Amino acid sequence: MQRNRLLGAMIELLAGRSGVLLAVLVLLAATLIVRLGMGFEFPVPWNDETAFTAQAFEFSRTGSFYVYGLNSERVVMWMPPGYMLLLAAVYKVFGYSFEISRWVSCVLFLGAFGVALGILRQLRLVGWRRALALCLTLLAFVSPYSLVISNIARMDVLYALMFLASLWAMLRSHYALGLSLVLAGAVVHFNAVYMLLPYAVLIGWKIVRREALVIAPFELLALCVSILMLAGYGVFVLRHIGGFLEDMKFQFDFKLVAAVMDGPMGWLKVGSMVLLALIQLIVRRRFAADAVLSLYAAGFMALALNGHSMWYHFAFIFSLWLLALSLLVGVQSMPDVRGRLVLTVALVGLAYPFALYGWSKTETMAPLWPRFELLRRPFLADSELDKVRTFIQTLRPGQTVSFGYTGIEPFFFGDLAKSGAIWSVPMHSVIQVLPGRQNEYRVFCDSALYPRYVLIYDWDVKARVAADTGCEVITIAAGAKPDDQ
Repeated sequence: MQRNRLLGAMIELLAGRSGVLLAVLVLLAATLIVRLGMGFEFPVPWNDETAFTAQAFEFSRTGSFYVYGLNSERVVMWMPPGYMLLLAAVYKVFGYSFEISRWVSCVLFLGAFGVALGILRQLRLVGWRRALALCLTLLAFVSPYSLVISNIARMDVLYALMFLASLWAMLRSHYALGLSLVLAGAVVHFNAVYMLLPYAVLIGWKIVRREALVIAPFELLALCVSILMLAGYGVFVLRHIGGFLEDMKFQFDFKLVAAVMDGPMGWLKVGSMVLLALIQLIVRRRFAADAVLSLYAAGFMALALNGHSMWYHFAFIFSLWLLALSLLVGVQSMPDVRGRLVLTVALVGLAYPFALYGWSKTETMAPLWPRFELLRRPFLADSELDKVRTFIQTLRPGQTVSFGYTGIEPFFFGDLAKSGAIWSVPMHSVIQVLPGRQNEYRVFCDSALYPRYVLIYDWDVKARVAADTGCEVITIAAGAKPDDQ
């Protein structure tokens, strides 16, 4: 009896405002521990960050996305510019630093959690279902695979925020607003294509049911803005069409190394979620919240399966989280007892994959896994970074230096801009290894926190060994290629 009272009190706490406040505090604490305590340790700097922050930094200075260091011949076009434009705006207001680049992701992540809480409120769950939904939401966001996107200068957290905002709008029956957010998301990442699924089903549903689709004036305005954004991106692409086609070929060649949707099992996962949504539509006879959640779950699952990147792993967790919310909505609103029982069993069955995707270590993520050790040991000591900055101050305008495209380049963008020296990747460009660049200096930095699987990509002058040897400057004879040393 006492145990039942305690359980009831816990459910009442979590289902109320106190539960939401507690969830916010836990998420805020986890995010800030990562950002302040493991700022460049979880994860270590990644070369993706070099590519994206470099274009943002150059745009903030020159109004151009051309970066000599990435490709000496043209603008790199392998990603839409939305995220880089946001970073450039932040740099304009607050100045540039690698720290602030990662802080942007942290703030966006907190914003995404706020949107997630808005989604929960819109679902109007009550009792244990509301308490469980809040717990699942918190668990989805404090998973290491989710926290990692809050502390890396990539666009994943920005488009995740936009996609969740579009879901929230759809749940509020602001369908055109939701679509406009997805379309605007296409200017941030091509992954927006997966979130068109709910709107394709919506249009099909409206046609079959012969229902009107009402668009409010503010939604029409949002649609116009998103279309203008897409048009602007289209003009940008047309101005650099050669580079765009070349970079897209590179991207597709990389993505198609693995099977589409990760093979038959992947198709089964996404197909099952879509089928569930169609069943929910038929049973409810309206475009209800549970069907919307299932369709977005399918979109996030397809994103993760086709992404073939460790940074997209968060989408697995978000997919299962949204699917669980869909089942909870069904359990609350289903009038048939047997139907509620089936949905409850399915909800319990989600516990294993949710834990598996959210908390088990993958091969690529295991070396980066957050741990107390990271609170005590820096990726690189400040003295080592200062040593490199002192060296950069001695460079003359136009002199070239390579950092090996190891991800540490963003630490020094501001210093290089002041000295007039030019940084460069060691390869011909970020999509072409050979012929290699002829740089005058190589800044070599190593750390024991580097995952060993990234070391195979070191091919110029000297390879990292994942040891805390700090940084050194290697002078390369003028005119000599790295492999001649």
